[in-house]
Amino acid sequence: MMESSSFCKELLKLVAILAVILLLLPPVTQAQDLKVEWDKRTDFTHFHTYTFAPAPYAIRDPNTLMGMGLAVGEELEAKGLRFVAPQQKTYDVFVAFNAQIIPDPEDSSRRLVVITVNILDSRNNTIWRAGGNVLLGNDNSENRRNVRRMLAVMFQKYPPK
Repeated sequence: MMESSSFCKELLKLVAILAVILLLLPPVTQAQDLKVEWDKRTDFTHFHTYTFAPAPYAIRDPNTLMGMGLAVGEELEAKGLRFVAPQQKTYDVFVAFNAQIIPDPEDSSRRLVVITVNILDSRNNTIWRAGGNVLLGNDNSENRRNVRRMLAVMFQKYPPK
């Protein structure tokens, strides 16, 4: 009887630990349909500098535009790329990004932010692209953290040098 009681206590501890771990997992698991693709024929080791290209549908809110630009730039710099102003014309790749807020197709009472990032070479060929979405809540700070986490997951799949 003592062994059974001890076993149950250990099992309960294990279940409690697993529950805590699951609760601590980053909310980026809310990202749906995260997709990353790149041209496997491209040698990414030749790319050292980037600049931003205007997105076809620009983000209208200047704070959101600036925040997204900073977040994408930080991810690129973590991969070893350096920003160059477009006027210098000495960049290796163009980077275009966008964010749109849409109703959740599965539940119209919820909203999603849809993020896309495209990297193009000097001939305007898309050599890397990523996209995904995150469920928006009422806490703007948490929404920003979730978008940053999703960008980090996207760029984990950026081809290594």
